[in-house]
Amino acid sequence: MKKKQAIIEVHALTKRYGDLTAVDRVTFSVFKGEVFAFLGPNGAGKTTTLEILQGLRRPTSGTASVLGFDVTSSKELGEIRKRIGVLPQEFSALDKLTVRENVALFASMYESSRDPDELIELLDLSDKADVRFDRLSGGLKQKVGIAASLVNDPEVVFLDEPTTGLDPRSRRAVWNVIDSLRKSGTTIVLTTHYMEEAERLADRIAIIHRGKISALGTASDLSLIHI
Repeated sequence: MKKKQAIIEVHALTKRYGDLTAVDRVTFSVFKGEVFAFLGPNGAGKTTTLEILQGLRRPTSGTASVLGFDVTSSKELGEIRKRIGVLPQEFSALDKLTVRENVALFASMYESSRDPDELIELLDLSDKADVRFDRLSGGLKQKVGIAASLVNDPEVVFLDEPTTGLDPRSRRAVWNVIDSLRKSGTTIVLTTHYMEEAERLADRIAIIHRGKISALGTASDLSLIHI
């Protein structure tokens, strides 16, 4: 049986702010091509963990690597950022630009990028391509955010609370996008506080509470565990 390839490896990762421990010695791996979800309430440490992996925050202690590169190395962070895509918790774009103009703007930030129209089609936004961002629904804005996270053809995509605040129809539309990315072989790390969402999307789920991972496994492994 072929061994799975770990492309994110984290060991005893800790982040403290004074007396507050936001991330408390978390250890996990993410394998190539899987959807890995952090499930937990607000303030559990989900976003902080992702921001460390993206190089936005330095850990207090512990180790973490993404695609074989050390997240604490300034030299290697540049390589990580070239190879990942990020949808932040509060995505925003330029209100007065159209969908196509916004995606093209994000693409222009990279030396090499995917064709904006290809991404617009992938996200099922073709009929909204010439609509200004400020005239889109919340779900469509999130789809533009996912398109922006894919402009550099990343090997790993981080989606932080991709459906928070969306109505059920918009949530399902975003779920369908994530399903299509999984089928294409993209590795996805997402955060959510919705049990249903984690069970629906993720190959494996890490339940995190007060900075600690309390359980990690498939949805069926965790079926009897509640936050």
